[in-house]
Amino acid sequence: MKNNTSIILILLVAPYLYLFPHTFQFIEMGNDFELLYFSYKKYIFEFIKIGELPLWSPSEGLGYTLIFNPFAQYFYPLSWILYSLSLLIGDLSKHTYLLYTVFGLSIYNIGQYFWLRKLNIDKKYCLLATIITCFGLKLTEILRFTNATHAFAWFPWILYSITLSLDSSKTIKSSIIIFISTLMILTAGFPYYILYGFILFSFYFFFLNIPKVKNQIGHSLVNNSLSKSFFTCLLPALLAFLIVLPWFLGIMDVMEITRDRNLKDINFSYLLGSSFIDQIGSWILPPISFAESNYYFGAIISMIIIYYFYSSFSGKINNLTEKYFLIFFLVFFIFNFQIAAPKSSLIFDSLWSNFEIFQNFRAFCRMNILLVPLMSVLICYSIKNLDDNPVNKKDLLIASLVCFIIISLQFYFIEISKSTTWYWKLYQGDRLDYAAFFASLKLQLASLILKSYNNYIYSIFFLLSLLVFVLSNYIKKKVSFYLLILTFVIGELFILANLQWAIPKGYYDENGYNALNLEPLDNLRDSFSKRRVSTIVKGNTYFRNQKKFNVNYVDQLGIDTHSRLYDKYFNRSGEFKKEIDEETRNYVKMFWSLDQYNEKIFFSNSLNHKDINDFMKDVIENKKTNKYIIKYDEKIYNGDQILIEVNTEKDGYLTFLDNWSPGWELYVNKEKKQIDKLFNTYKSAKVKAGNNIILFKYAPW
Repeated sequence: MKNNTSIILILLVAPYLYLFPHTFQFIEMGNDFELLYFSYKKYIFEFIKIGELPLWSPSEGLGYTLIFNPFAQYFYPLSWILYSLSLLIGDLSKHTYLLYTVFGLSIYNIGQYFWLRKLNIDKKYCLLATIITCFGLKLTEILRFTNATHAFAWFPWILYSITLSLDSSKTIKSSIIIFISTLMILTAGFPYYILYGFILFSFYFFFLNIPKVKNQIGHSLVNNSLSKSFFTCLLPALLAFLIVLPWFLGIMDVMEITRDRNLKDINFSYLLGSSFIDQIGSWILPPISFAESNYYFGAIISMIIIYYFYSSFSGKINNLTEKYFLIFFLVFFIFNFQIAAPKSSLIFDSLWSNFEIFQNFRAFCRMNILLVPLMSVLICYSIKNLDDNPVNKKDLLIASLVCFIIISLQFYFIEISKSTTWYWKLYQGDRLDYAAFFASLKLQLASLILKSYNNYIYSIFFLLSLLVFVLSNYIKKKVSFYLLILTFVIGELFILANLQWAIPKGYYDENGYNALNLEPLDNLRDSFSKRRVSTIVKGNTYFRNQKKFNVNYVDQLGIDTHSRLYDKYFNRSGEFKKEIDEETRNYVKMFWSLDQYNEKIFFSNSLNHKDINDFMKDVIENKKTNKYIIKYDEKIYNGDQILIEVNTEKDGYLTFLDNWSPGWELYVNKEKKQIDKLFNTYKSAKVKAGNNIILFKYAPW
């Protein structure tokens, strides 16, 4: 296809067609997609509809910042386009949000195609490799994380602009693309990828500027000097960072008071690491790999890549660019694995000790995302190699032996996958496996076949791929070999990748659960005098984004002091711990407005209390010995500020059970005062006898 417009159109539309069970609403996206990301968008949108912007969320674990919560994606330009379009439509639905999420793959596709073309790779290979990587397990895996999808969408654009920086005539174009892409990545709301992206882009820049590599890739360009290329890339990236710096400083302040993020414990960074077996799974048997570290692209692609490595090491590859890239890929792969598998890494502990940024992250297995664009280059070269080097009898013998070993490993690891890979069991088995999907389409035979051969589908595809590989010389003469490769990829990955994280349509509603727990403004005001509730689905308590001033914590992101206070009395199921006595339970219920209680504002003699019992006894005693009246207007409450009037005979402390965070201000009788804190987290104001007007205001500016 000679026309770039047609190719761009294909790349834009391909993710939507491939993901048609989701985009046509046969099924829905589960995991964090609805519980977290969509909830924030919906919450913000409800405020936008009435002409307000929320800065603080009182619904999450007794208060958490919204503007400095990256998940809210507050400053990401495309999210505001989403809000604008939703205003025209009249509402922001889950389906609209899914289409917005998938659009991230379209952005990625176009950027990757342009980048591959800039590496002087033929159009047909670029198009095929881009579509294959888009359909792979890694990019469909991160769809449940809308922010991750949109952050990674801009990675190939930066790789493209770094390559452009070699050309002195493209300096301005390169700088503009880097500035826009960096700004998008920084505001997309997935901090992991900022760190990971910096690693990839640094590696790629210095690889590209190795003289021999530069001469090969940029032989048709007007070459820039190393220093000029460096500043062409660095200065626009720095400018983008400076623009969002105030926001980042706010995020860092919040991270210092959040649960688990402020402990500087290396075990926290070890969580959700990759392993050697994950790397095996990413090549030959996906279910043995931890879902977040998997980058599988189909059996036939694995086979073609293996043949490419064989051809390279046997001296069949003469292209210097390819040789240099292969070395770069292998070096980066090893480095990537060292970071993605921190427990078994030879260098991770040293990096963690010397670079503080590593101490604030976990889930380093997600770093495998960086292999996706590099794999696209490898796929291009591998398919090209199959064109240039037809398979001979010796190759077939070796390929057959390799495949026999791989299939043997598959059957061996199948048993492991049944017991160890809970991600796969939960999200592809228990909720909605591919057999169930075909059954829902009334394709009973396909459902029966898939259900019967569920565990062996990978081996079947590998055998079929081997057959295609063996007959490749003959097939090329009869049909489009590229179309056949794509058909095999779609056939296998559709049942693996497409239905990843799928849940039946209406899953949450059918269980009486509404994920939109961050309340619209009217409901928020109404809820001020209502008791706090927990939400339990199928025996699991959801700790984030729960309804109406919920006391539960927000997992690792909750305000630290509140979370640990909550942990003192409750287990992860939201039930009282067995050792908590009846008197304490009653005081805790009064304090956190459980059961019939609905107080959120307390007046006490002191804030110096060792536990809730002690504080509540102080509150009760104060009620007996002090005459006071507390008034507040629910109608002007919006989460960001609350105006309280207290008339008291005695000095004391007024406490609003809402977490403190940097940015909160206190005004007593219009005079700015320092906020006191109960249990080092809940906002309190010292008041003198008489009438006092108290204003708590969240002003992060």
